[in-house]
Amino acid sequence: MLAIVMAVVSLGAFAFVIPAVSAQSTSTISTINTNVAHVSIVSGAQNPNNGQFYSPANITVVLGVNNTVVWTNNDSTNHTVVALDNSFSATLKPGQTFTHTFTAPGVYNYHCTIHTFMMGQVVVLSGSTTGSTSSATSTTSSTAQTAVPELPFGALAVVITTVLLLASYIVIRQTKRG
Repeated sequence: MLAIVMAVVSLGAFAFVIPAVSAQSTSTISTINTNVAHVSIVSGAQNPNNGQFYSPANITVVLGVNNTVVWTNNDSTNHTVVALDNSFSATLKPGQTFTHTFTAPGVYNYHCTIHTFMMGQVVVLSGSTTGSTSSATSTTSSTAQTAVPELPFGALAVVITTVLLLASYIVIRQTKRG
């Protein structure tokens, strides 16, 4: 009888553990492969009273990690993304995107030339491509690539079920002897 109970529990363990591990791997892969930073031109950005125009307004990226920024116009009117040093520039109709890859560390301020109150900033930190990594870069890189593993609740359920089945089996067996 004990052998039958253990066989059923073992098969159940595979059914619960394999999906839990698979979900963890998928989550980790999607987090690590994120090398693009996103900025949204929010709905209603053309209104100076909106309070939020580019979201996030200030963003920090790391060379070699996430130094490509994609701006998306989620507003109902045209906007521009123009660097104050003229290193990048685009006009975006509603729904359009603009992509720029930063290749040098620095602070890049930008604005919308149509709505001059709309301002943003991209801070580009050095990556570890040369082997020398500052502590600020290391912290940012680590944060950008850290994935939180999922707890395999299916495996935990199998362990609890196994303990309960074994305890029930022992109680039933001792009751029959009793």
